[in-house]
Amino acid sequence: MRHLNVFDQDGLKEYRVKQKMATNVAIFSGKAEDNVKDPHANIIGKELIVPMTNTVWEGSEGHAKLWGEIKDLQAKAQSEMATNATQAPSAATLEELMQKVFIDITRRRQESGDLTNLVATEIVDFDFSESITLRELYDYVGEMQEISGSNDSVPLIEQQLGTHDTLTMKILAIGWKDSLKNLLFNKLRDIEKANKAAVNAYTDKRNAATIGTIVGATYVATQKQAPDATADATYDVLMYNTMRKAIKKLRGLKDPQTKNKIAVPSMTLLCNSADRWDIERVINGQLGSGNGTIGSLNMQSLPIDTIIEYDHGILDGKTWGKKKLSYPGVEQGKAYLFVPREAFWVATKRPLTMETGRGSVLQLSTEEKAWYGVQAEHYKQFLGSSYPAAGTTGEGFIIEITLPTEA
Repeated sequence: MRHLNVFDQDGLKEYRVKQKMATNVAIFSGKAEDNVKDPHANIIGKELIVPMTNTVWEGSEGHAKLWGEIKDLQAKAQSEMATNATQAPSAATLEELMQKVFIDITRRRQESGDLTNLVATEIVDFDFSESITLRELYDYVGEMQEISGSNDSVPLIEQQLGTHDTLTMKILAIGWKDSLKNLLFNKLRDIEKANKAAVNAYTDKRNAATIGTIVGATYVATQKQAPDATADATYDVLMYNTMRKAIKKLRGLKDPQTKNKIAVPSMTLLCNSADRWDIERVINGQLGSGNGTIGSLNMQSLPIDTIIEYDHGILDGKTWGKKKLSYPGVEQGKAYLFVPREAFWVATKRPLTMETGRGSVLQLSTEEKAWYGVQAEHYKQFLGSSYPAAGTTGEGFIIEITLPTEA
């Protein structure tokens, strides 16, 4: 029996710890706009590797130790300033302080509900150009051929050079009015709250680029599965049949590039939390029975590997200024069955980082500190015939499912 991964908020964190997740930490010099255009990564200091060792960061031993070190670095910087009031703290002290603060941001990111890598293939390259072609994302292709070995040429692996579509990097950003002086003198709790707010905002934007794309699409008939309507069937049987039909329909779709039937190495189901239990039970399968005897229904487990539960974003419905934020998820009664990481790409030039370099370091002049990420997405093949103005039918890597209702 295949193992079914179920990812709610806690399940996702436990999975990442089990997989020994680790994240590169890099702080880049210059403004966000410069970093988008610059094809070379200008990293301040050295890159660090931050492992995810537990499911809860706040209140952990590592959290207490890190913020103790940040407090000590603040005291050290203040001492250096007291020695020479006209001079800023040393570059080494400031660099170490920034790195420690950024480790906190990274650990918060690791236990956030960022679902990007469960949906898409994410390629992180600090040296991406502002605009990239799809051949930078697609796999290389080559055929192994027999050769004589007498100075004849070998067949070469090729990029998909005929693919001319381009992606343009965009900046996801949020700021907090701050200054270097505030970083040195602010209460630690204020800095932590700002870090948490930045991570939440970044997570919602990242999920909006993947989950938001899925739930916001308008699907053509060949990528829709209606609820099963077998007469006199129980709710479980209706749900099982609906899922079974959706699986068959997904496997029948064609790849928009090759026009062959799509490869389906695994399947993921995206749903609302209110529907998860009903779906999970039928995916696990059973032999239909009645009055303690085995009946005629052969309801083996369904070949779905993963369930992702997503009702809405972290900030959905919260007020920011006069704006009510909206990050919708899967509505109850709907679900989406798709092939993960096969035809949805996210190209990341900058993971969440802090903008540095504004203001006068020597005078500790005010700067508006910003957190930002730089990325682009490609999902044309993923949506297939449901991509706007595709003009085709029966292509893609996803099916929208309308679930049966219980009488």
